[in-house]
Amino acid sequence: SGFVSLSRAASAISIENDWIVVISGSNIDYLSALNVKLRRVNLVARMIAPAVAGYFLGNQLKMNDVFIAMGGLAVISFLIKYKCLKRICSIAPVLVMQRGDDDISEIEDQIQIQDKNEEQKHCTSCSMIGGYVIYFQQKISMGGLGFALLYLNVMSSGSIMTSYLIWRGLEMSHLGIVRGASEVFGLVGTIAFACSSDRFTLRTITVVSTGFMVLCLSVSVCGTFFVPDDNRISLWMLILGVVLSRVGLWANDLSIFQLTQRTVDENVRGVVGGSQYSINSFFDLLHFSLGIFFSDPSHFYVLCLIGYSAVITAFLLMLRGVYFSPAFRNMEE
Repeated sequence: SGFVSLSRAASAISIENDWIVVISGSNIDYLSALNVKLRRVNLVARMIAPAVAGYFLGNQLKMNDVFIAMGGLAVISFLIKYKCLKRICSIAPVLVMQRGDDDISEIEDQIQIQDKNEEQKHCTSCSMIGGYVIYFQQKISMGGLGFALLYLNVMSSGSIMTSYLIWRGLEMSHLGIVRGASEVFGLVGTIAFACSSDRFTLRTITVVSTGFMVLCLSVSVCGTFFVPDDNRISLWMLILGVVLSRVGLWANDLSIFQLTQRTVDENVRGVVGGSQYSINSFFDLLHFSLGIFFSDPSHFYVLCLIGYSAVITAFLLMLRGVYFSPAFRNMEE
């Protein structure tokens, strides 16, 4: 499982952060379209996978048979992905070209830390500290940090909220509908981004989408804090806010991602992408750690408050670091 997660992270960083930018070249509209299509494929796969697993489990098959079937599907998916990647490399040979010595020396120059001693100045792009130094030197660093804070939010379709909904007595059939609806509204978020990107700037979409998340999650927080737990209204207020917030989440994901692609230099794109992924993982780990610490379902409101505060902080960071940033304002003029 750990090896699979590591491989998935490496694939995401290389394909999403680098390949798409290289393929699209200087065509910004094509870059936006590729990002949207990739996110839609991801969301559709996330909708289909639970349905397939539920089909196998619902037919009362033996667990060994279920594992074999799911493993077979995983192998088939890997072969399809390998074939697609091979096809892409044949269409765009530039993706498999090695960097020259000039590019390598340029990377080393960019990761030197000023006003430090000689040992710190010669750190490489593979070092953790050097990677984070490069990351926080980027224009998008504050916006990226705000996006990472969204991983601290437990009001999502994740395992912690799923456990809480089961504890509140939500039927499994209704739970499946809720999770499916979350992914559907995620698709709506990609459509909203595609439609709005022709009319508004990326920095505007970034702030508006995060603000929409805050507004939707306010409904969930009100249902959690101000409505008695034995009232089903509070439960559906929580669900309604979470499902609607997926529109803002995925629109924000696309806007931050495209701003990163457009502003980060090619030579450090992998380093910045890896640093962003590690920061996301840190807050994701922190939100699970908080779930362990506040493991009593009756304390779920504490996790909601922490997550809601993280989303508001993310909104403020994006407002300051993206919308009011002179660098992004000049870029889109």
